[in-house]
Amino acid sequence: MKRTQIDPIVDLAAAFLFLGMMGTGYILRFPLPPGTNKVFTLWGLTRHQWGSIHFWLSLGFLGIIFVHIVLHWPWIVTVIGKRLNLALRSHPPMKRSGIKVALVFISTFTLFALATHWSVKQITEPIAGVCLLENCPSDEQQITSIPLENNNNLSEIEFWRNIYPIFELKCSSCHGSRQQLGNFRIDRREDFFGKDNRNPLVWPGKSSESPLIEILSGARPNMLMADRHKLPQQELSLLKSWIDTGAKWSQEASSSAIVGHSTLF
Repeated sequence: MKRTQIDPIVDLAAAFLFLGMMGTGYILRFPLPPGTNKVFTLWGLTRHQWGSIHFWLSLGFLGIIFVHIVLHWPWIVTVIGKRLNLALRSHPPMKRSGIKVALVFISTFTLFALATHWSVKQITEPIAGVCLLENCPSDEQQITSIPLENNNNLSEIEFWRNIYPIFELKCSSCHGSRQQLGNFRIDRREDFFGKDNRNPLVWPGKSSESPLIEILSGARPNMLMADRHKLPQQELSLLKSWIDTGAKWSQEASSSAIVGHSTLF
């Protein structure tokens, strides 16, 4: 096949793969964000499956770029040689050039792969939204392990001690320090009570009128990821009690209230 026929095919393949990477990347960031693999599918595929498609498209795109560089290597060498005022032949041998490009690509990718494997480290200290491998609880254990102390004395319910652990366990993957879907973060007071023209989610003393309860009770079935927002009745009752008793929120979180809680989502 002539070069005039090969070049358009390579360019079309590169464009197709690049668009595929953009599309799957969008899917992984927005319709199926982190934490939705066990909850949603898109066109019959889970987030992990879309991630695999994204990987193979990326690998194919890398291969096409490699082919493109090999086909144009004589021109690349000639242009660089002229720029650097080097005495090079205007048209280097195609076979030798292709071998050089292959060696450069293989060496670079090998070094990158080795660097990624050598740089992987085991988590030894608690990180928000991540559990230690040996301490990862099951889904049932996660629900029952949330500290609900002082439940008998409703007047002592306080956000950081009683309420925050629930949000940190269930919501930090989407509304924590790493990402804030919907511009909502579980440790910001203004996100609950409203500020700068933001509508409040919590009305102290009025749990029945607080939008937060409507969201977490499943009363908004048409909202995005409605099922994922729904809390068990025990946790929802505690949340209602917190709101009805004034929605107490101290200025700062105590370290004991936030250390040791993690999520598997």
